Formats: sequence, structure tokens, C-alpha cells
Amino acid sequence: MDEQMTIGETSKKWGLIYGIIGAIIVLISAMFDLSSKGLGAQAASGFLGILIAFGIYFFSTKEFRDANEGILSFGQGFKIVLLIGLIAGALRGLVFYVYIKVVDTEYVQRIVEAQIEAQEKMGATYDPDNVPAFMKFFQTAEFFAASSLVNALMGALIIGLIAVAINKRTNSQLV
Repeated sequence: MDEQMTIGETSKKWGLIYGIIGAIIVLISAMFDLSSKGLGAQAASGFLGILIAFGIYFFSTKEFRDANEGILSFGQGFKIVLLIGLIAGALRGLVFYVYIKVVDTEYVQRIVEAQIEAQEKMGATYDPDNVPAFMKFFQTAEFFAASSLVNALMGALIIGLIAVAINKRTNSQLV
């Protein structure tokens, strides 16, 4: 009989893999400033991220199912993809935070300047004294790191559950 795999083992392994890949993608996007390269670059980067996420969630739940006598319940799959999203999002957010705070300290300022430029193109004026205090939080490295974690968890809920639905098998389906 083959060694069975636990939800924790699967989640840690694939969460670290996804976290490293996600961190590399975020760093490449930030280094080449893809957010300012136009909609095409942003869409390509986003599509690549979705494909990688689906692949990670699909292969992780398939590996778990194959290692556990061909059985994967929806609940087990949900736990796996949610933990993978949590681990990967935390790792990606931490790497991005360090990058913004240590390596490229002007990153947030460039994003803010691009937002101001876009507002001015639409006819709005920007007065930094009129920006509410709570809005300034959305222009910090902490927000960018936290949003990376939230995005990973949202991806786990949407993309991951699609992969779980594909790989789900119960005892009744094996007969």
C-alpha cells in the first residue's frame, strides 16, 4: 500500500512552490514596471498568473487524490487550495514588501504618480492636501503586500475550487 499524503504535506509543498513562482512573477512585473506598460502587458501578466494558479491547484489536488487511493472530497480540496493560497500569498506578499521597502523604494511613488497622471488626463485635479488619511494607506508598501495576500486567497477561492471540482472523487465514484 502506498504512503498516504496529508492535507498539510500537500499544502506546504505546493504552497511553497506557488509562493516562489508567484514571488518571481511579482518581482519581474515590478522590475520591468509592467503596471505602466499598458493594458496589454497587464492582461498578459494577469493571464499568466491565472494559468499558473490553476496549474498549481490542479496538480496539487490531483497529487493528493492519487496518493490517497483516488479519493478527494470537496472539503479536502477546499482545505488544500485555501492553505496553498494562504502560504503562497504570505510568501509573495513578504517578498514584495521587502522589494518595495529595501530594493526599489521609489516603486510606490511611481504608482502614485501614474494614478495622478491618469486622473489629470480625465480632467480631475490632484491636491495632495485633500486626500483623506485613510486613502493614504492605499499608497503604502504595507497595502501592496496585504493586497497580494488577499489576491492569492481570492484566487484560491475561485480558481482553486474549479480545480477541486475537476479532481474531486469520492468512494461512490470509484465503484
